[in-house]
Amino acid sequence: MKQGETIYLVSNGDFRDAACEVCWPTQDLTLKEVQKAFKKLGHKTEIVTKYDAKRKHGFVTRQCEGTEVFSKIDPKAPVVIVLSCWAYAHHVCGPLQTHQGPILLLGNFDGTWPGLVALLNHAGTLARLNVKHSRLWTDSFVKDAYFMKKLEQWTKTGRATHSESHLTPAEDLKLDAAAKKFGAALAGDIKRERRIMGQFDPGCMGMLNAVLDPAKVGACGMPIEYLNQSDLLAEMDLVSDEEAQRHLNWLIKKGAWFDWGPDASTDLTHDQVRTQMKMYAAAGRFMARYGLSSIGIPYQLGLVRQCPASDLVEGMLNNADRPPIKDPASKQVVKAGKPIVHFNEGDLGAGIPQLLLHEIYERKGMPSETTLHDVRWGREWEGAFTWVFLISGAAPPAHFGGWKHTQVYRQPPMYFPKGGGTCSGISKPGVVTWARAFEADGALWMDCGTGDVIPLPEQEVRERLDATTPVWPIANVHIPGYGRNELMATHMSNHIVIGYGDVLQELIATCQQLGIKTRVAGDVRKALR
Repeated sequence: MKQGETIYLVSNGDFRDAACEVCWPTQDLTLKEVQKAFKKLGHKTEIVTKYDAKRKHGFVTRQCEGTEVFSKIDPKAPVVIVLSCWAYAHHVCGPLQTHQGPILLLGNFDGTWPGLVALLNHAGTLARLNVKHSRLWTDSFVKDAYFMKKLEQWTKTGRATHSESHLTPAEDLKLDAAAKKFGAALAGDIKRERRIMGQFDPGCMGMLNAVLDPAKVGACGMPIEYLNQSDLLAEMDLVSDEEAQRHLNWLIKKGAWFDWGPDASTDLTHDQVRTQMKMYAAAGRFMARYGLSSIGIPYQLGLVRQCPASDLVEGMLNNADRPPIKDPASKQVVKAGKPIVHFNEGDLGAGIPQLLLHEIYERKGMPSETTLHDVRWGREWEGAFTWVFLISGAAPPAHFGGWKHTQVYRQPPMYFPKGGGTCSGISKPGVVTWARAFEADGALWMDCGTGDVIPLPEQEVRERLDATTPVWPIANVHIPGYGRNELMATHMSNHIVIGYGDVLQELIATCQQLGIKTRVAGDVRKALR
């Protein structure tokens, strides 16, 4: 970029004005810090998304607003998408498909709303759309030497590059003969028998990185059954109050703790949870009716205006120990004694590794519960960078040590006006295999590795929850060689999937046999060279 050339700053935000209003003060501070950083490098900036006194924020909240913003910017001009809160990526990623100038995604590394999660989602979405871009993150802006160095590189070359030495292509690794045999057998079964992925109304919250090409997914033996949210609501109406209450009674008898209250606008009520139990039963019925291998319910948008949250439902489905659901047609219990693989937010990029890990664990006689988490935040603990993985409620109680270690809180009113419960707890210590499927460069990919859920003191866990969302389930995960800068540089989603137990080699071998391009991240790859 030429010295003196204007760099345009765009504030992308949530769809919901209420959330944008709450998050605007942080965005305003972030914009000021970004401007200071560019000024220090000798560049001038212009904020093109101005504060609106009526809306009480200055965010882009619709794709149509994004297209209007970019219609007024020189198509060859440098633009920065400034992210300090959760934002719907398609608001700007659609318009960016025809932008010709340098694109930078810049997020604050703060767990509060958070910008880093939005950055990872925007990066995964732009990669899905084959749009070239750069990414940067920071918690201290001009005081962050790495950030300033890479920001200067972007101003000089139009690209901010990061080391990818923490990634190794799977074909460069040596797998055990037993793992190769295992992967060939499982992949053969999947391609012969198929595994139908049930996805309700894809594109939840602008996550186009969660919408994968059905041709590519189907070619791996996992055809997609596209389902409709309105049909889920219709099925919920067919679940009796008596059945819903039986499911709730089952949870209470198992020792789950509910944070009950009298005011539905701010508290968790019995009516909210009974409605969630109807969704749970309806999801099981869909599994049987369509012969699904997995199911994904995207609560936002659509369902959020119609019924309580899906999150408690998702945690229940992903757990082997759960209330039995009887299929009205066959009179049989659906997946008796086993998890029903659920990919939260309809994220197929999580659904694929969840399904594969589930089947690997089942075949090896290991606990087969899986979940996705947001890559929410992280910081050093005793010299090791330990991630905060957090999700609104899809984590199964088995990951906490069972229902007696599970708390059910009302979802935050800012995002969940009709309430509903979470499925919350602290993930137990242990080795995990993690993975994420994504689409980029016209191919289906899988990033994967291993890590450890770390036991932390109560005060440290409390601080981490208070810095993010206290009512959501948490996993404190150390991934050697995949710390802050490594993950932020190359991870292709705001989501990550985990399951307990090291089955990395079996996962790699299965992916290779299915034709999924695979990369291994972190220090674990060194043991496979």
